[in-house]
Formats: sequence, structure tokens, C-alpha cells
Amino acid sequence: MKHAKPIALYALTVPALLFGLAAVAHGDDAAAQSGTAGAANETYLGAEPAGAVYAGDLIGTDVVSRVDDEEIGSVSDLILDDGGQIIGVIVGVGGFLGIGEKDVAMSWNAVDLDLDFDGDDHVLRVDADKESLEEAAEYERNN
Repeated sequence: MKHAKPIALYALTVPALLFGLAAVAHGDDAAAQSGTAGAANETYLGAEPAGAVYAGDLIGTDVVSRVDDEEIGSVSDLILDDGGQIIGVIVGVGGFLGIGEKDVAMSWNAVDLDLDFDGDDHVLRVDADKESLEEAAEYERNN
């Protein structure tokens, strides 16, 4: 009888441990699957985020002076940092129909993204006039 108690205890604890380990393993699989699903949800956008502005819509956008409300150029390109944040805007100034135009880079902090008078299109407003942009140094790309 002395040996019956340990055998009975062993017979009860081994299945409990096995079921417990199986539950833990299943929980790890579920967590891994939910982690993958969570990452997938963060990877793909199903709809346009509120307030979204597309880079393609900004390229070609008019740049308007706050000094005299005159159109002084248009957006040629955007400059992004390593984290994907816009840090600058390249404005094409001078010239006629793109001929003789030069690129001037401005800090993104120096421009305000606004809507035009109709509220249909974006416009960038800056605290500079046409002459100051035409006199500014031309932006040179490294690549």
C-alpha cells in the first residue's frame, strides 16, 4: 500500500502536467498568430487615413507668398528623412514652363500646407517673395 500512494499521485500529476504544457504551447501559437495578424494590420491600410495628403498631390502644387499673395513657384519634390518624415520641399522658381527654372529647397517647417480659395486643391504658403527665392542658392542633389 505504501507504493500505491506515490503511483496514484504520479498517475494524476503526469496527465495534468502534459495538458498544462499543451495549453501553454497552444497559447504560444495563438500569441504568435495574433502577433502576425497584428503586424499585418499595421502593415496594410484598408482605407485612407483621416487628413491624409498624398505626395503625388503635393508635387506640382503652387507655392504662394504670404508677403504679397503671389504665386512664386511650384513644388518639384519633397525631401524625407530616414524615418520617412517630410523635412523639406523643393520649389521650382523662375523660368517659363520649366525652362530656366531652378530648384530651391525650403525647410518643411517654413511652409504651411493650406487649401486654395475654392477649398479644392492644396497650396503651400511661405514667408518669402518671388525675388528672394530667385536669389536663393540653387539646391544641389548629392545623387
